[in-house]
Amino acid sequence: MTPPLAGRVVLVTGASRGLGRATALELASAGAHVVVTARSTRGHSTVPGLPQTTVDDTADAIRAAGGQATPLKCDHTDPAQVESVVRHIAERHGQLDLLVNNAWGAHDRAAGGGAGGEVWDEPPEQLRDMLLAGAYSDSLTSLLSLRHVMGGQGHGLIVSTTWHTDEPPGWLPYEVSKAAKNRLVYALGHQLRGKGIAVVGVAPGWMRTELMLQHHTGAELAGQTETPHYAARGVVALATDPDVGRHTGRVMDVGELADLYGFTDLDGTQPQWYARRQRQES
Repeated sequence: MTPPLAGRVVLVTGASRGLGRATALELASAGAHVVVTARSTRGHSTVPGLPQTTVDDTADAIRAAGGQATPLKCDHTDPAQVESVVRHIAERHGQLDLLVNNAWGAHDRAAGGGAGGEVWDEPPEQLRDMLLAGAYSDSLTSLLSLRHVMGGQGHGLIVSTTWHTDEPPGWLPYEVSKAAKNRLVYALGHQLRGKGIAVVGVAPGWMRTELMLQHHTGAELAGQTETPHYAARGVVALATDPDVGRHTGRVMDVGELADLYGFTDLDGTQPQWYARRQRQES
């Protein structure tokens, strides 16, 4: 059988580790040619202390499994670097069917959780960095992709990985930055209605990423987490849905997507963190 994404060209940002790497692997397994970007290249990791996986390693893993991948170094907060990547795709492939905005450099300064003390003690640059690495990065990459490739196609999908803001809200910079990403999904989806390009946010649960495993023990995570491949399979499901436009402008929990499309995590389970949260809020 022909893979469902055969002939498609996709761009996954922030693909050196975590959700970006898993998404790139799952999309390649579905037959897409995956352009993977990150700041981490072989021998030059941006987050000391984490496993030294890079965008080159992700591409190697895709090729080893029989897939197609192009690794490119890119800081998605730099307009010139993003434009270079998008122009490369336009010139080499002439199409971009799916953009996955996953780049997130906001942990360069701190691993998360706040500095303690009062809320006014929070370093002001923390929010700036998170907005830059989140909503700004997503907006910049989306708009340049639309300008140079996707806008003239009459079809396409833009996915932004994100997080549903909590009730009660948690760490101030993180909550504000994710709310900005979510509003971008809604606003850009509204602007692109009628142009054949859907915009969807995908919100995973608590994932066992390299960063998570660095700060928590296995006992702490037992029964509370999912692998990054669960959300990645949600992205594949959206990319293979011919009627994906019905979701445009929405932020969708991975459990909701699993209910809708029937995929599972690597262990065959379907964690339903969104349903648990809804029960708690009600």
